[in-house]
Amino acid sequence: MSVLTDRISREIESLPEPVQAEVLDFVLFVKARNASAEASPAIRRTPGICGGEACIRMTRIAVWMLEEARQSGVSDSALLSDYPDLDEVDLAAAWQYVSDHQGEIEAAIAANRAS
Repeated sequence: MSVLTDRISREIESLPEPVQAEVLDFVLFVKARNASAEASPAIRRTPGICGGEACIRMTRIAVWMLEEARQSGVSDSALLSDYPDLDEVDLAAAWQYVSDHQGEIEAAIAANRAS
């Protein structure tokens, strides 16, 4: 094991378990984001990233969050302003995903409201 790897391991092991989980989540996110140079699908579900929820491309913007905002009256243009990494194609993909997976999205919104 390299000196750097050994130090990283020691630092992570010294952290509380919830923080370790966040570090792992971040590492998996970065790994998935850099995994391929090919075009990523508009909606992705990556284990370990945002709890495996459906997200826009390689972001941490969950589809259910966008749908919850839309249900609250937030317009597409306001969403695009609030999330500058998104474009109209992303929102169209999100709304199609919501239409195709209504039960999943409703359950995620309900779970968030309950927490």
